[in-house]
Amino acid sequence: MIYQDTKKYISLYAILLFIIPVITLLVCLKIHMLFYELDSIPFLDGKVSVSLIGRQEKTIVIFRTGLLFYAMISLLFYLNISKFLLLKKVKNKFKILGFFANFFLCIYLFSLGKQYFVYDEFRRISIILFIFIMYINHIYLIKVLNFLNFKKKIHLKSLYLKTLISIILLMTVLVIIGLPWINPLFEYPNKLKNIIEWNLLFLTILFYVPIALVFRNLK
Repeated sequence: MIYQDTKKYISLYAILLFIIPVITLLVCLKIHMLFYELDSIPFLDGKVSVSLIGRQEKTIVIFRTGLLFYAMISLLFYLNISKFLLLKKVKNKFKILGFFANFFLCIYLFSLGKQYFVYDEFRRISIILFIFIMYINHIYLIKVLNFLNFKKKIHLKSLYLKTLISIILLMTVLVIIGLPWINPLFEYPNKLKNIIEWNLLFLTILFYVPIALVFRNLK
């Protein structure tokens, strides 16, 4: 019973981890575009950054509320992932990794809209650490699920595994292209940075869709 409940919670939390940020970002982007009479597809043209649409007077409350809710659900997700793996007698570090990822997300949200230079650095460093830890989490989760599948403790459909690996490969390409941005002395093209930021964030949350299907269909 505990196993079945944990599995259901993981699937539910995973789909929420996709839906909540997508709705939050799209609503904030639409408000920003209407207010500034801007026409943009940021995934392709990089005219606006995620931070820009989130820190405006008309969007900051929506942006913060949506992503704080995301952080809360994310913590529950990783607690249940850890619980599920422990039920399978697999020790893991998802509790601590989930905590740190969402801690840095909260630092980013706290710094949003603040005007001092130090807050600019807090935003930049915290969002880099958030995305990096989530990237590690995703790779780690694929590795553990593949291990359980190999040991025949779960049955993981090859389509799900291939989809998850494809998402990670695309994220890896974007991480490599975006690495110079970590150096504050490097003059990284703003539009390219924004394109990478939007696409990397989207892949980070898209990852949860196949994960939701994996745990929904686990026997």
